[in-house]
Amino acid sequence: MLDRFFKVLDRSIEAVIVLIFAALIVVGGMQVFNRFVFNQSLSWSEEFQKYAHIWIIYLSIAVGLRLDAHIGMEVLAQRLPAPVQKALKYLIGLLWIALALALTVYTGVIMEVARHQTSPGLGLRMDFVYAGLFIGGLYLLIMALRKLAVLITADFKGKGA
Repeated sequence: MLDRFFKVLDRSIEAVIVLIFAALIVVGGMQVFNRFVFNQSLSWSEEFQKYAHIWIIYLSIAVGLRLDAHIGMEVLAQRLPAPVQKALKYLIGLLWIALALALTVYTGVIMEVARHQTSPGLGLRMDFVYAGLFIGGLYLLIMALRKLAVLITADFKGKGA
């Protein structure tokens, strides 16, 4: 049942990323078309693209963690003794959790202030813009905890065998 939840969550986040990216392409295309065909710029397109990039980046951090797609320094780690490598994996997992917690908690604080502000081009409440960081932080926390649980489970099963 938990696997089904994670599968739905993962696909939902990926779908949101794809939709935001598609909207980014459409708005960027509209901006270019309007500028060169009608000789007029869209007043809101640059702001939309900036905020869309923010959402894509912060949602994608956790996807990268889940897929082990982040750059790592494995050359040094592979030369360390096995117990040190294992400890390093746990440390890295804990650092991901710390990053996710910091991102979520401090973005929540910023959102509280930003809810009283609106963006100049789109007229959006700024807490909506920061919500991408908050949601991305929560998803990162879930992924980091999930990866750490897999690591602990693998170690537990390895010791019992």
